[in-house]
This record gives sequence, C-alpha cells and structure tokens, in this order.
Amino acid sequence: MMFPPRPVSWSNALCAITIAALAAVVLWPGLHGFWGRDDFGQLAFVRLLDSPWPLFLHDHYFAPGSVFRPLGFASMWLCERWFGRDYAANAAVDLALHISVSLALFGLMRRTRIPRMVALPCAALFALHPAAVGTALWWSARFDLLAALFVLLSLNAAFAYRSGGPALTLVTALAAALAAALSKEIGLVAIAAQSLVWLRWAWAEPAHRARALRAVSLSWLCALIFLGWRWVVLGTLSSSLTVMVPLGDAMRRGLQAWVIQAPGYLTFWPRLDVLQRVTLGSCCAAAVVATGIVAIRQRGRIAELTNGDMVLSGVCLLLLPVVLQAPVAAFAAPIGAQISAVETAMQSRLYYLGIAGAAIVLAALASACWNASATRLRIACVLPPMLSVLALASISRDGAQAFAQRSLEISSVARAAATAVATMPLPSSPCHVMFLDVQPPPEWGTYVAMDAVIKALSPDLDRVKHCWFHANYGTLLNLMAAPVSPADAAPYLPLEVDGRPLPWRTLGGVVLAYLRPPESVGTPANRRGCCSCAIATVALTMSARMLPAAILLCDWNETGPEPEM
Repeated sequence: MMFPPRPVSWSNALCAITIAALAAVVLWPGLHGFWGRDDFGQLAFVRLLDSPWPLFLHDHYFAPGSVFRPLGFASMWLCERWFGRDYAANAAVDLALHISVSLALFGLMRRTRIPRMVALPCAALFALHPAAVGTALWWSARFDLLAALFVLLSLNAAFAYRSGGPALTLVTALAAALAAALSKEIGLVAIAAQSLVWLRWAWAEPAHRARALRAVSLSWLCALIFLGWRWVVLGTLSSSLTVMVPLGDAMRRGLQAWVIQAPGYLTFWPRLDVLQRVTLGSCCAAAVVATGIVAIRQRGRIAELTNGDMVLSGVCLLLLPVVLQAPVAAFAAPIGAQISAVETAMQSRLYYLGIAGAAIVLAALASACWNASATRLRIACVLPPMLSVLALASISRDGAQAFAQRSLEISSVARAAATAVATMPLPSSPCHVMFLDVQPPPEWGTYVAMDAVIKALSPDLDRVKHCWFHANYGTLLNLMAAPVSPADAAPYLPLEVDGRPLPWRTLGGVVLAYLRPPESVGTPANRRGCCSCAIATVALTMSARMLPAAILLCDWNETGPEPEM
C-alpha cells in the first residue's frame, strides 16, 4: 500500500486543534499539583548539573549501571534552566509533550489513509485516556513522553519512505528512532516497528526489495549503535536493576504482573464508579455490535481493507514495551481504588506507549469497517468512540484534580523541611543536617532522600549544595556539588557492595555520593567530635499532623570534644 503525502487541509488542522484543546482542558487541573517521589532527586540532580553534555558520556542514573537516558535528563536540565523550581511551568511542558504525542499519533493515522472521522476519536481516546493523562502529570515520566513522541515520528517517517519518499525521510526515521532510545530504552520499539513496515514492503513489492532491505539493515545498525554506546557508558548490556533477582526470574515475574495488571490500566475499570462503568461499557457494546453487523454484511472485505502495517505497528507498541520493562513491572502496584491518584499516575507510565499502540490497532480495524460500510453504518461505527471520548474527558479531569490535591497533601513534609533549612544558619564549609522522626508518605516509600528534597526545593542552591542532609530512614545517595571526598562525609562511611566501596561518580559538577550511616546516628554518643553543633526543633506538617523533627548541624572534626547539650 502506498501512502503519498497529502496537502495540509483545514479539516485536519481543525481536528488537531480539537485534540489539543481537549487534552489541555482535561490536564489543566494537574498543573496545580506538586513534585512527587522521583521528581525531587531528578530536579536536584539537574539543578546541580553544569551542562547536559556529560549525560551522553557518563553513567548518570542514581543506581549505577541501570539505565541510559541522556536525552530525557537533558530535557529536564533545559526546563530547569528555563523555569527553575516552578512546578506549574515544568508540568506545562509535560502537558505540551503529551499533546504533541497525541498529534503525532493523529498524523500517523492520517498518513496511512485512516479516515479523518476515525482518526479523530481514536487519537482523542489516547489523549484523554486516564492512564495516559496520569503519565503526563508525573514529571518523572518525561522519559516516556519523549520516547513515545519519537517512536511515532519515526513510524511516520518510515511510512513516508515506503511511499517513495526521499533519502531524507529515511534519515529522519533513523534519527527519530535513535532519539527515542536515548530518551528511554523502550524507544527501541521504533526499530522493531519500522523494520516490520519495511520488511512487509520488501515482501509485497519485489521491485523495491533492495531499497527496503537496505533500510532495515540501517535500522538495525542504528539499534547496534545505541546498544554499543550504552554498553561503553554503563559497562553492561543488562541493568543493575535486576541484580537482586536473576534476570530470568525478573522477566518471568514482570510478564506475569503485566498480564494481570495490564487490563486494569488499559481499561481503568477498577477506578471507575458505577455510572462511568455503565457509560463506557455501553459504548464498547455498541461498537462491537456495529462492527459485527459490518463484518456479517461485508464478510471478506473487512480483512482486505484492514491496514496490516498499522496493525503490526500497533501490536509492536502494545507488546514490546512489556519485555523491555518487565523487571520494573514485577514491582509495580496493581491499579485499584485503594491506591492514590499519585501512585496510579506513577504506575501508568509502564502502559503509556502500549495505549498508543492499542489506539493504532483500533484505528486500523475501525478504518476497515468505515471503508466497507454505507453512510448509516459509518455513523454507528464512529458514534461509540466519540461518546467514549466525552466520558474519558470527565474521568481524566477528575483524575487530574485528584492528582493535584494528593500531590500537594503529601508534599507538606518536603515544603516544611525546605522552609526550615532556609531559616537556619548554615556554615560555608561542609556540614551535616539530620532530620529525625520524619515519616515519609506512602507514595514516597524510602525512595525520597531528604538530601534531594532540600536541594530540589531550596531557593538558594549555593547555600545548601555543599551540605549533607540525612533522615531517620534509610536512603543511600547524596547529591553534592563537586569537589567532595569521603573524608567530607564523616562520620558517614562510603557504601559497600560485596565488601567493596561503591564508587562515587562525578559528572558536570555534581557528585553522586553513596553513604551508609554510622550506628545510632544522631545520638549523643555520635555527636562526639562535633566542634560546633547546634540543635533546633522544627515542626514538619504532614496532612493534619505535626511531626517534630530534630535537626543536627555539625562541622565534623574527629579530634573535637563532645559538645555540651
């Protein structure tokens, strides 16, 4: 099938504006939220980072040897330079990226000759899907937004090249695929999807076989370049995220978890109320009935009119991320009414690209029904998806409001800690600040270090970047301004793995320092050696309770006397 480019029409532009406007209205309440779990560490990291270029040459993730996402972190660095700590402005960039992904999806459908009245509701279903909206609301899911955007742009260029496009379209397809992988490893899905498009081209059109196979070879060369680049930087083809569990077991558990949890995230059924379930269930039933009538009347024409390339591409986007993310999916929380809107948004990122793939498959099948139907049946085929769009808009807007409300609630302890440190006298030399009796909210777990919180939220980064911030719960990483050495961290000691100190990494002016606390840190026995110490009591507000936190400041000197308290 040839898909020559079509001139830009006002109808397509109007559809694109409609999709963008709907997504903006639905996600807008989420801009009033606040930073969440991984956001603190990543915001602190990019604030301390002098330049984004070392990201492309050094292992930059907090867990060494885990992931390689330089383009994603570079985009965060750029946004922080533009907007600073302003959450709403940074979240607005994610909103714009999600809208861009939705428009890229619509553009791909139109390029492959999916009728406008089919492409519009299918792309809007993705744009307004609660799991997709949740992904766009969480700042740390920026990697997924960028990867999905470049995957869809790569597919669009791949179809353009298949349709006789110039060599520039091939270069665009390969460059976009590489950018997708540099945003997040699931971007490698672009290589598989475009290769299938070109392999089917080689099979169907022998006259273009050499051209198609050359494109496939270059595509896989692009994948090898990325994997080799990642290997050189990380020192491994695998990931340290699977160190604690054998890779085979992690994959098995992840695939099982995905099979169990994916239906919930793809339909969002567990978080819907009765009216919402009835509405969406009725729309799905009506769509199935209309499709069945068309299939019975037209019989074999449906298969002939189905765009096999789009179906295969959609299936790739739906299923391949499962394999690439299986070790992470093994520890993901299942969707349900018992978890908060913030937790739901954080887990939804695992299904973002898959939802786009499902929308592509749906559009390809609906397009076949549309082309095989008379006018009245066409209306019956597209009416249920359009009604579903309206239902999802209401559901997702409620979800965005719940996300904003909950993220503000659980951020109270972080904001109070930042305010407390901002009012305390800190020495210009390295110092230790200990927060005691801090109870992190459930969405944080122990993933959020108070060190990251302070350095992410402090209005004056120069004032805190040389200090070590600790808490009463176990976090192992401090982000420090270079230069810094293990001697500066005393009495804390370098973290050891298998009896060997875990190497500290320095890139772009920031040091990733891994520490283990001394025994009974914060007790009078461990204050011996503080040559100048002060104790202050600060109230950290979390929800409706006041949590006392004692803060210990000290310039460590092993020969100093024990201070009088």
